[in-house]
Amino acid sequence: MTDSTHAFAHLTIRQRLPKVVQNVLADHDYPLEITEALQNLETELVENELVSPLNTNSPDGRAWFEAWQPYQGRRWWDMPWFLAETFFYRRLLQASGYFGWPLVAVQQRPPTPASRAATELWEGIDPFASRKQAELQNHTTWQLLSSALEQSSIDSAETLYYLLHYALWGNRADLSYTQVGPSTLTVQSEQANLLVDDGEAVIDYLANLPTSCHLAFICDNAGLELLMDLALIDFLLRFGWVSQLTMHVKAHPTFVSDTTPTDVYQTVMALAEQPNPAMKALAARLQSYGSRLQVKSDIFWNSHRFFWELPDALRAELAQTQLVIIKGDANYRRLLGDSLAWPAETPLAEAVPYFPAPFVALRTLKSDSIVGLAHGQAEELNQKDPTWRVNGKRGVIQMVIKNER
Repeated sequence: MTDSTHAFAHLTIRQRLPKVVQNVLADHDYPLEITEALQNLETELVENELVSPLNTNSPDGRAWFEAWQPYQGRRWWDMPWFLAETFFYRRLLQASGYFGWPLVAVQQRPPTPASRAATELWEGIDPFASRKQAELQNHTTWQLLSSALEQSSIDSAETLYYLLHYALWGNRADLSYTQVGPSTLTVQSEQANLLVDDGEAVIDYLANLPTSCHLAFICDNAGLELLMDLALIDFLLRFGWVSQLTMHVKAHPTFVSDTTPTDVYQTVMALAEQPNPAMKALAARLQSYGSRLQVKSDIFWNSHRFFWELPDALRAELAQTQLVIIKGDANYRRLLGDSLAWPAETPLAEAVPYFPAPFVALRTLKSDSIVGLAHGQAEELNQKDPTWRVNGKRGVIQMVIKNER
């Protein structure tokens, strides 16, 4: 919950999410109506006001109303955390004009034709785009990708092991979590921070799959993380570890840096413009895979729902894959229901028996929920670093092969 009984969730609602609104306002020269709508959202959070419903004609409007309705009359500091976070980002998009009019539940004043025209210019504009682009213009981003690509031309289990780790630690780069972000990275230097490493099990599993296997890749952040993901994806397709791969991304912007189809396209274009020959070659290969590499978006990934609530069509699609790579902290929370009830030493397969396909979670820890640790490991970490669950320093590569179907 977001109340004071859960310190990190409470901090998120009171400080981190209002800061996201402030950054969006600072990054754009919005018209008055959008500015006021965003300021109203910020005030709701800071002043712990009632959680206003979403007022929209968009296709997801009914689902969000149904999610909000059981908590009608609740305040922001008294909500389930995952619902509160996802609803906040959907409200922010509405307030920023991304979905057009109306901007807020109750308009403060009737719009004039001129004011409405001014706000409609922002329809479909990603409010986080400038921050995503800044990450792609950062020298460190490309330096880290260069390190990951240094041996990617060699088809070996060792290369795959390294690329899995680079994809994991790329998850630290999260624009909604600015205190985290690697400046240097080597697989060896991060071993002490890797709490669970099923990397070799992942490689053994992939090595024994048929040549016609299909892999699903549930993406998290754009920018550095997406670049690391693309390096791994390219390796798997290039050397035939998988024959087809589908990237699942958000249907619209959320959590500041989460990947959308536009982000994938812009990232590949940015790759192609780099002076580094290996990066140009990577971009060319990604563009050459055709139907072997698909990018799909679904509104489910933007929703408050957990993985056991997968829509039937999406569940059926994932069930046809031989492996699902699940990236990031929010998706890990979807697996566990954002629950702290599981003891940390609970096997992941026991906590997540319902998933429709074998999967591997690549996640750096930015929230409290965690399973799959060795007995006593959590207690030892509590002594060494009281914030180990949320500070983004540690990571896990956790695989579940056998599931109840």
